[in-house]
Amino acid sequence: MNIKTPKTTTAILMSVLLLANQAAFAGQESGPIQLTSYAEVEIIKTDATGKQSIKRELAAEVVPGKDVIYTLSFENVGTNPGNDIVINNPIPEHTAYKSGSASGTDTRISFSVDGGQSFAPPEQLMVTEADGSTRVASASEYTTIRWQYLKPLQPGNKSSVEFRVVLQ
Repeated sequence: MNIKTPKTTTAILMSVLLLANQAAFAGQESGPIQLTSYAEVEIIKTDATGKQSIKRELAAEVVPGKDVIYTLSFENVGTNPGNDIVINNPIPEHTAYKSGSASGTDTRISFSVDGGQSFAPPEQLMVTEADGSTRVASASEYTTIRWQYLKPLQPGNKSSVEFRVVLQ
């Protein structure tokens, strides 16, 4: 969804895991900000000399307990700077967010435990127990991640954010 206000462009991307055992790939053009999302897994490769390296591949099959890495790329395909870019991404169903894995250059990252109604840094996310007491939420209770891009995205420029989940 792209919302234009007098001096700002806001892009919001909502990405969902299409099927638990198949890769999610969604692209959406949203005004001058083009958004793309894909899911990957890490594979250990061994070369002819026996040296091992970790490579990323699109997630064709994922089994429970396996990490999935979501990357959300955004590019300004317009002619004016994109300001106030905000990306909200729900944690896919049947997965748990991997603590500390959300990243993005020039972004402020916050989380939600209420389906994206409110956002805060991890240490400020509170959940209420059955007895009425409150405690800091664990990463597995996060429902949505928000990245606020902190500078204008110039025409032709692109950036990306990512996070990891574990398939349950």
